[in-house]
This record gives sequence, C-alpha cells and structure tokens, in this order.
Amino acid sequence: MPMPLIEFEKLAATKPAGAPLTEILGVGNVYWSGSLVDYIYLVPDVMGKPAAIVPAALKQRFGG
Repeated sequence: MPMPLIEFEKLAATKPAGAPLTEILGVGNVYWSGSLVDYIYLVPDVMGKPAAIVPAALKQRFGG
C-alpha cells in the first residue's frame, strides 16, 4: 500500500524527535529504494514482519 510522502511527514510530526523510521511507520524492516521518490510502500508481510520500502533520499535523515 503506497503512502505519499506528504502523509508520512504528517505522521512523523506526531512522533518524538529522533524516533526511528521503524517506529514511525510501525514496521519491523525498512528497505531503501533509489527509484522511489514520492511514496513509501508498506508491505504487510516480509519474512513474518511488516516492512516498508522507502525512498533512499530519506536515508540521510533517518540513517540506515
């Protein structure tokens, strides 16, 4: 399920500063993608855990 980055920014604003991306998105795993730009894709089950495929542009902000 795609989440527009605008929605992600709203969600991130409700979390404490410095919160990890996994906590913000409520997932167990984060995978970085160089081809995504405007969306985060939430995947319900990757090896038994929810996961997110996230634009690599967010890597500098959230580490990884």
